[in-house]
Amino acid sequence: MLPMTFSRSRMQCRAGNSLRVLFAAIFLIGVLLLPLVSAISQARESARQIECQNNLKQLLLAVHNYHDTYRSLPSAMGGTGIGGNGNRLNGIVSMSNMMEASSSVFEIFDPAFVHGNRYPDMGPVPWDKNFPPWHRRYSFAICPSAPDPQTGFGPVNYAFCIGDIASEIHNLKTARGMFAPGLYTKFDDCTDGMAHTIAMGEIATANERFAPGQIVTQMPASLLGDPSQCLKTLGRRQAYYRDGIRLHPQGRGYNWADGAAGPGLFNTILPPNSPNCAVGGNDAVDGLYSAGSFHPDMVNVAFLDGSVRPIRDSIDTGDLTRAPPQQGDYEQEPLASPYGVWGALGSRAGGEVTDD
Repeated sequence: MLPMTFSRSRMQCRAGNSLRVLFAAIFLIGVLLLPLVSAISQARESARQIECQNNLKQLLLAVHNYHDTYRSLPSAMGGTGIGGNGNRLNGIVSMSNMMEASSSVFEIFDPAFVHGNRYPDMGPVPWDKNFPPWHRRYSFAICPSAPDPQTGFGPVNYAFCIGDIASEIHNLKTARGMFAPGLYTKFDDCTDGMAHTIAMGEIATANERFAPGQIVTQMPASLLGDPSQCLKTLGRRQAYYRDGIRLHPQGRGYNWADGAAGPGLFNTILPPNSPNCAVGGNDAVDGLYSAGSFHPDMVNVAFLDGSVRPIRDSIDTGDLTRAPPQQGDYEQEPLASPYGVWGALGSRAGGEVTDD
């Protein structure tokens, strides 16, 4: 008979070996599953990107239908003044009945009494929380890769391109891009070619301090002469703002009905997925408003011809220390953008030659 101590030692040795084998098996299974999990994640993101691109295609189809009906493109921001929607209505709202035939959309075009209030045609000001269509989520306005910012309004991940202009954004006399607040352009106004001119693109929505989805507020006017200053708001994690930076309470794209710069526009100055900087205010002011997304290293943009293409963050942006064009600089003669290929794709009549 073996001594008790020897028998116990053999049992402990076997148990130890069994645990090592078990841990090795678990580790091996984990190593084998890791590529599978990564592949599944990539496949899901690819599917979301395709759905996002389809949303943009539907929006551009609505743009074309709008032009066929009214002989002009919708204004990026407009509507009715006092007693109406404060001339702040997003152009997407004016096309919404061409994308979704639902009772909630028809409420906008033929509003009735809601909560005891009688609303004007095309609804009230975008920040009226008592008007149901303003706080509903519409699938055509939301990228499936974007988290819900939960702002109390229906979010939007698609915006109109205003070109490489950063000053007098809401008071332009002549559009630099295909869209501008208060202005109605036509296809004939695009002399750079519809296949080379961006109409709409993605914008991110708020997600903590994620730079593409947030806006730095109350920036100095000097930024309008040197857009590269906006990049200095980033922290060590390049996609996030540094601590102490004052941010918008709700971020980009927080209200699908609002056509102001913060929720509804982007300029082609800083590269995609860059920070956003509002000058002297929160969002309905001049500044740098970048295209952005939750897709890795790219954004989807829709060109005026209806095609949709991904644009990488690494696209050529020229000299970001140069001042953007001013009103009057481009009204009489074509003016090439100082911001490389990205700036050229945003202008409608810059005379640039691009190989995008």
